[in-house]
Formats: sequence, structure tokens, C-alpha cells
Amino acid sequence: MTGFSLIIPVHNEAPILEANAKALDRYLASVKGLDYEIILACNGCVDSSVDIAARLESENPGIRRLVIEGRGLGTAIKAASKAAKHEMLMFYAIDLPFGLEVIGESIRASMAKGRAVVIGSKGHKDSKVERALARTLFSGAISFLNNLLFGLGVKDTQGSILFFKEPITRYGKYMDNPGAFFQAQILIYSRKCGFELVEIPVKLKEEMRKTRFSLAGDGWRYMKALFRERMKLLGVK
Repeated sequence: MTGFSLIIPVHNEAPILEANAKALDRYLASVKGLDYEIILACNGCVDSSVDIAARLESENPGIRRLVIEGRGLGTAIKAASKAAKHEMLMFYAIDLPFGLEVIGESIRASMAKGRAVVIGSKGHKDSKVERALARTLFSGAISFLNNLLFGLGVKDTQGSILFFKEPITRYGKYMDNPGAFFQAQILIYSRKCGFELVEIPVKLKEEMRKTRFSLAGDGWRYMKALFRERMKLLGVK
């Protein structure tokens, strides 16, 4: 039996939370040999998301609600990773941008490589991606910088990520970004733990979802975090 914790950050997702959480639960229940949990990591919600998550937890044994102090993608993923029952973890967005099959494909790809970290990668040569040019260029730029500064060797640092608890346990105090850069920190510190990074193809059509990522505000914060991390790593052993 394979243990697996799926981490879903939730910030004001009331319109889609129930339907998509139940879809995830049905999908994972259909995967043979999987002992799973879905962690709905509620962070900074001011709508009914927390109450919906509580009801889902009470009605579905595979779903857990985690209410987190503070807000941010990184804050949610880190807190849920620490609270997870299993060693194999996966971060995924509640709007299911790559569909459901990417979860099973990520698990299989990881096990085939002997516990590899697996990225649902928009940069994979077989991925089919339709999105705004500005987002494509920005995503490419930060992936380039992440590779240049940290030698990750991957073409996308912002997709879904299947990873393991070890980096959180060993380097958690350094994995301190509360926002989107935490995804890159997962990859950086997984590499320091000796994990191989593997990319698998995905399908994404931008108009299927509305991103909350702001090129001006969030993009600038991401760039600052990236160069701060480079300086910080000089002192990490």
C-alpha cells in the first residue's frame, strides 16, 4: 500500500471547493493500492471555504481540513506538509488546472524512478499549453533564472509537484517563503537531499481558469525571493 498526501491550498475558493474536492476524492479512491488523504489547507479565507472544508471533512474519510494562521501559497504548503500523515506529498491547485490524471501519472513516474520528485511541467516537450503570452514569457524567465542560480535542470518550476517530507524535515527553517517561490524551494532543497527531479507533460488551457498571480506585484516579489535565496544558500550546509 502506497501512502500519499495530496495538499490543496485553499484561499477563498467557495464556488469550486466542494465539487473539485469531491472529484479528487473519487479519483484517488479509484487508484488501486493507494492509502491517501486530501488536505484542504485553508489560509486567510474570508468566504465560506473554511465551513465547506469542515463539512467535507465530516462527510468524507479521505478529506482533512487544516486551518492555517497566515496567508500564502508557501505558508499553506509548508504547514500541510508538516501535518501530513504520509511521506509522499503532492501540491496541486484546487482548480485542477491539469485535470485529475496528472496525480496518478506523478505517482507512477516517482515510483518508476525510485522516489523521484515529479513536476507537472508546462515546459515539457510533450505538454500542450494555451496561455497568455505575458504569462508564458514570465514563467520562462523565472524558470531560466531558477536553473541559472540553482542548477535545477528543469523547464518549469511552477507546475504541480510531487515531493517528499525529507526536505521539510531537514531544511524546513530555510524553506521560509510564504508565496509562490516556495515551489522553487521545494525543488532546491529536494535536490540538496539527493532526490532526482523529473518532469512529466501536462495539458493546460489558460481560459479554463483565472490566475491570481499578478505580474507586477507577485512577479516583483518572486524576483526578490529568487535572489535572496541565492545569497542565503551560500550559508546552507
